[in-house]
Amino acid sequence: MIAFAVLCVVFCAGVLVVGALGLRVRRAASVLSDGVARAAGGYQASSADLRERVRRGGAGT
Repeated sequence: MIAFAVLCVVFCAGVLVVGALGLRVRRAASVLSDGVARAAGGYQASSADLRERVRRGGAGT
């Protein structure tokens, strides 16, 4: 019975640790995403813009 209680405690502690690490990863990914968006100056090329550039300048330029 004691072994079962210890196993349950270890399992619950593992779930808490994995959950905490998941939250840290999501927060770090959000910060990184914001940094990339800020560095890019909010510029996002649409596929229509890219097709127009290829048509105008050729595929090699």
